[in-house]
Amino acid sequence: MNAERYARVRELFLAVDDLPTDQQHAFLVSQCGDDQTLIDEVMSLLDEHDHESARLEGNSAKQPAIPPALADSSPPESSAQGTDGHAATSNAPFLPPGQRDSISDASTSPSNPAPAASGRQPKRQTYKSGVRKSKSGSIPAPSKSAQVTQQSSQRTHASPRYRDEEPRARRHPSAGIWQTRATKHRRFNAGWLWLATILPTALIGWWTYTQVESSLRQSTANELAGVADAVRTSVDQFLDDQSRLTESWTRHRDLRDAIIALVHTSEQDDSVDALREAPSAKQIRAALVAQSKQPDIKYVVWDRTGKVLASWLVDGADVGGNVAPDGAANLARAMRGETVSFGPEILIADESGVEPDTRLPVMAEILPIHDDKGRVVATILIRGFGMYDALDQIFREASNAGGLDVYAVNANGMMVTNSPRALDWLTLGASDDDSVSCQLRVSDPGTSAASATLLASQIRRTQPLTYSVAAASSGQSGSQLAPYRNYAGMDVVGAWRWVNRWNVGIVVERTAPSAFATAQTVWLGFVALGIILTFTALTAAGRIARRTAMAQAAVHPLSRYELITELGSGGMGVVYRAKHGQLGRDTALKVLRGDRDNLEDRLRFDREAKLAASLSNPHTVTIYDYGRGDEGEAYCVMEFLKGITLYDVVARSGFQPIGRALFILRQVCDSLGEAHKLGLVHRDIKPQNIMLSLDASVGDWAVVFDFGLAKPLQPDADSYQTAETIWAGTPMYMAPERYREPNNIDPRSDIYSVGCIAYFLLSGRPPFIECDPESLFALVLTEQPISIGVHRDQDVPEPIIALVKKCMAKSVEDRFSTIDELALELDRLIALHPWSVEEARSWWRIHGAEVG
Repeated sequence: MNAERYARVRELFLAVDDLPTDQQHAFLVSQCGDDQTLIDEVMSLLDEHDHESARLEGNSAKQPAIPPALADSSPPESSAQGTDGHAATSNAPFLPPGQRDSISDASTSPSNPAPAASGRQPKRQTYKSGVRKSKSGSIPAPSKSAQVTQQSSQRTHASPRYRDEEPRARRHPSAGIWQTRATKHRRFNAGWLWLATILPTALIGWWTYTQVESSLRQSTANELAGVADAVRTSVDQFLDDQSRLTESWTRHRDLRDAIIALVHTSEQDDSVDALREAPSAKQIRAALVAQSKQPDIKYVVWDRTGKVLASWLVDGADVGGNVAPDGAANLARAMRGETVSFGPEILIADESGVEPDTRLPVMAEILPIHDDKGRVVATILIRGFGMYDALDQIFREASNAGGLDVYAVNANGMMVTNSPRALDWLTLGASDDDSVSCQLRVSDPGTSAASATLLASQIRRTQPLTYSVAAASSGQSGSQLAPYRNYAGMDVVGAWRWVNRWNVGIVVERTAPSAFATAQTVWLGFVALGIILTFTALTAAGRIARRTAMAQAAVHPLSRYELITELGSGGMGVVYRAKHGQLGRDTALKVLRGDRDNLEDRLRFDREAKLAASLSNPHTVTIYDYGRGDEGEAYCVMEFLKGITLYDVVARSGFQPIGRALFILRQVCDSLGEAHKLGLVHRDIKPQNIMLSLDASVGDWAVVFDFGLAKPLQPDADSYQTAETIWAGTPMYMAPERYREPNNIDPRSDIYSVGCIAYFLLSGRPPFIECDPESLFALVLTEQPISIGVHRDQDVPEPIIALVKKCMAKSVEDRFSTIDELALELDRLIALHPWSVEEARSWWRIHGAEVG
């Protein structure tokens, strides 16, 4: 069924649904002529849909009267427990680490399409290979009642999906969501057998396993954190000592006077021969050897212009040359009076043609030289006194002491010390050096055995960093006890610390099997026993059931959906991937958890579905159905999204091209524009809540989801509302006013969050990163983020910077007044920074080939 066919079926269904049953077929014949297939398709939909049952089901879902005792106190809503949308999507696939096939907890119903990004014409909503297209229809007015099932004029029926190869299920879905009465009867027959056999064993086994696992997790967490903190302290102390030691050398009179004399010689005669033959050049060498007690000490002296005045080379081959471009920044810092630590890094030949004296990593200190008046007249780089070897030894000893993998990384995710485990696990290739330092980018090789064991290969440049290194290199400290893949493709658990002073990260990891081997043995033993007992109980129950007359099954409203896998469980609901039995369409099915089936949570569940169903933009996730089963359980059927979040986009390829960022932001504005026009503020716009996929004709296609924290600007008196006493949302993407006044709902708060996403896409970093919440709040309220150009290491056009700054203005009055105004500015900039479909396809071939 193509898009035109779908539109025709939908139009006929909505028209004929309100007619008496005996007039429906005649009406279809008058409209369809001799197209019997079209008549059959519409009639099959009518057979599934019971108008009267939907009406009764909607009436039964109205909000019960609140007792007078509760009328003056409504339950507070918080970001962690009060709203399920955020909690549920945090477990959805494609949210880090290592998950796939995301879904949304909030969605929309069809309505008039909003213009696509970059002025493209909207297309009718169809689904092929998981790519979301736009749709057409009329916008239904939001309902003023509390009913949760839409009337026929608001219902949505979509054409079948083209089913791709399904991913392997992470977890088998529960078989007990909808059951016929006959199945319940069979379960009752087996109940007493289960209680007598499985339950005691399961309880004892589960208690034993949880105790063992809890003890192992705690001890592993303490071990990893303890080693990480100890190594961080040792590294910090060691590097501080090295800085103080070299500073003491440069303050010695003989060395300082020799360098000052050489500077004066250069001012009088700057020829290379004069510098090489100057007596002060030899005095510098003698003074350094005397101070360091290292006969092979290596050094380079620069004047304030970056010219090499002297070096450790006997022939002075590099004298008269200039500092390398990539070292100019460090030289400038030293000229300002700072002591700068250089490396670890493998040296390469400079412009003068002087070849490095070693192929191994080196470390050095770059120090200022002051004259008698305290002015910096020159700088000196000192190395060759064993600084790198001593640092590397700290990590080797930490690794060997506890059977751990302990190594250091820089801000680019490059391993800068030698890991004994890496030397054992990786193939070093043709290199004769027993070293991986500064040669291994610590990336996740996936499941490919070939790339997992290679030290240096082209494919590692395109792979995402491992979970721990991605966090550490972005300036974070933390730990992860859920297994993730390391650079060799092995499952590990780990802890990491970022030492900001020295711009180095410390990673401590242990293989997951060794960390939880004892718990796994206990678990497998009780599972085997449970399987034997379960088989016995089910066999006995089946025989009893065959002798029992089954009552006629009462079919559950969701029986037409086939469960594929459980995607995640949030604070209120469990979300499954499901497939419509007749239409073949993949959906995300959310069911209210049994332990949250109370008045407050049911009303909150209703409110979330109603708010999401009022939206229809093609860049907003879609709701298909909502209601309650015959036992009162609430459910919501919504669009199943395939793709990766913007968080994963940046994690895979770093900061994005300017044109691509603008193109994506324009689509986000389309989604938020419709929500704001309907008086709805999202309140949790962040990279993790925007799904990106590849559209064959448009290129990048963004979809906003998770409206679990959304709030109306003007609450409906007929709808259940929550009162907020603390802020709800993701702190680093929240507008300053959201901290000060959580109850103040302003659409410009979403504009601030869009600005944060723009900063994230353009810089590859969140605008503010801080472990302590209070410190993070202070940054958001008072400070400006680091310039985007610093992260990109390149100039960024001023209009782009101005756009981000205006979105992220501290005062709401200084921001764009509406999302539409922001969209107009994006349209203007997109014309100057285009992003083509072919560019999008090229990115997806490299970084998103596995996305369905």
